[in-house]
Amino acid sequence: MAFFEAVSQQWQQQSISEVFAVLLAVVYVWLAAQESLWCWPAGFISTCLYAYIYWDVTLFFQMILNVYYMAVAVWGFIYWGRSGDKKVSISRMNWHNHVSVLLFGAVTSTVIFFIAIQFLNYELVLLDITLTVFSLITTYLTVTKKLENWIYWSIINVVSMVLLYDRGLYLTTVLMLIYLVLALRGLMHWQSVYRQGKDYVA
Repeated sequence: MAFFEAVSQQWQQQSISEVFAVLLAVVYVWLAAQESLWCWPAGFISTCLYAYIYWDVTLFFQMILNVYYMAVAVWGFIYWGRSGDKKVSISRMNWHNHVSVLLFGAVTSTVIFFIAIQFLNYELVLLDITLTVFSLITTYLTVTKKLENWIYWSIINVVSMVLLYDRGLYLTTVLMLIYLVLALRGLMHWQSVYRQGKDYVA
């Protein structure tokens, strides 16, 4: 109950930038679940706003992540806009791909952590770094239309709630819950499209 009261209070006190960031982020995930090209412009604007927001609350790696998202949004718009033989279709990952993702993510997160603690000192720094690294990887899986990207996003969204709640970003914590629902929706929709053996045009 206290959590929802905190969300209500933050809604009344939050900045306009976070309101628009949240709304556009929801639009982005909704359109991405529909495999719509127009998810990327919405994502670009949302991540611009979040880069500033995370800087303001001292989540350095989340800020860097959103700068990366801005570049990926441009790439995604171009990549998903291909037509004809170059059109990108949904594909599956095999177990080798999953092992590679998990090993690369774990090793990279560990290396960055031991470097980062020499310069940065804040609670949950390892969680911040790990979420950042796996979000970078999963964003690539989204752009390349790997079906399992939605499974990775679901896990990332759940863990992100811990980090965001700790920093008092209650509205964005709720956003992660909405993301989780949309990620599950995206997984089901992309599975349907994949089984049909054809791309869906949103």
